[in-house]
Amino acid sequence: MIDAHAHLQDKAFSEDLREVLLRAKKAGVDGVVSAGVDFSDSVACLEVAREYDLVHAAVGLAPYSDLSQLPAVLQLIEDSPDIVAVGEVGLDYHRAKRVEQLEPFRRQVAVAMELDLPVVVHSRSAGKYCVEVLEAMRAEKVVMHAFDGSMKVARRAFDLGYCFSIPLTVLKNPQKQALARGVPEEQLLLETDSPVLNPLGGRNEPANLVHGLEKVAELRGLSPDELERITDRNARKLFGRF
Repeated sequence: MIDAHAHLQDKAFSEDLREVLLRAKKAGVDGVVSAGVDFSDSVACLEVAREYDLVHAAVGLAPYSDLSQLPAVLQLIEDSPDIVAVGEVGLDYHRAKRVEQLEPFRRQVAVAMELDLPVVVHSRSAGKYCVEVLEAMRAEKVVMHAFDGSMKVARRAFDLGYCFSIPLTVLKNPQKQALARGVPEEQLLLETDSPVLNPLGGRNEPANLVHGLEKVAELRGLSPDELERITDRNARKLFGRF
């Protein structure tokens, strides 16, 4: 299994990350994409990825972070040839001012396109607007992370070839279950978003990905082994690693 989105540099893992990764490997996780959300977080993410073979870094400035860090984050992206994606970036119309978010989003998408890297998109309460920006920019390598929008918007993104990483909230959330059923096979990924989004309670970690795998397989009428082959293939193709 490949966890397409997590935050392993988070302080929640500061005391036992090695044990967390050992549990992940024992559960069958072959790789984790760990995403930064601002400059210092992205630097920490790179350090974790360089220390642990199981982890691969994405660098970005999330819309809910201090957007004045954009120049530093853009430079970090340019200076980090070992990253596998730009992210997480995007729009968050639930908890941040709208007008300030568009330019940082567009500039990071542009850099990702220049470097031929996937862009990992946070789109809380803003799925329609994120898809509009991405389509206008003709972005192709896109991961919609923990997408919370409507199936109408999702289907537009399906048509554009964007991937969707399904979080563990699929265990209980009807919107995520509908999304998990609807994503085209070649665009389907799995994620934990560790250390958050654990419907089972407590700190989330990559070893829990097996629960998402089993649920999405059930929803799609597949065996877990079949779904694992599909999502691993998609992750390897998109990120070029694992």
